[in-house]
Amino acid sequence: MNPDTLYREAIRLHGPEVTRFVAGYERDEARRQELLQDVHVALWQSFAGFRGQCGLRTWVYRIAHNVGASHIERSRRVAERGYLALDDAEAEAVIHDGADMSLTERRIDLQRVFALIHRLKPADREVMLLYLEGVDAAAIGEITGLSARNVATKVHRIKAVLAQQFRLQEAQR
Repeated sequence: MNPDTLYREAIRLHGPEVTRFVAGYERDEARRQELLQDVHVALWQSFAGFRGQCGLRTWVYRIAHNVGASHIERSRRVAERGYLALDDAEAEAVIHDGADMSLTERRIDLQRVFALIHRLKPADREVMLLYLEGVDAAAIGEITGLSARNVATKVHRIKAVLAQQFRLQEAQR
């Protein structure tokens, strides 16, 4: 398959996932759109060297991960931020859930979840964003260079933080 056809197929199959994935890297809408364009350019360019050494989805996420990580590094150099270690994230987000919640409440909760995810260190953030997209631990490991066991541990810890925040808010009600 030629590179242009591969790119079109990748975007057809995984475009919405890439858009959501990029949203986890950048809060500002304008910068998010620029980052998404950068990911698309990098993907298009990358297919000239794609030899099928991994699945198409893994390749797409690997490229998106690399572009996103570079974006984070550039942003960090421009303005030093106070990223949270996973251990420090426990006190940050307040999350609640329920079947009777309004759409507005769910959007607010989603914003709170993303606020916590945005505050995580870039490596933890990438793992969680991939997990939320339904990528399994082995594939996340391939994309990020971490072991599947390390990925599973990080996901478990982040989910525990979210659950703890849920319990804290329920206790405050």
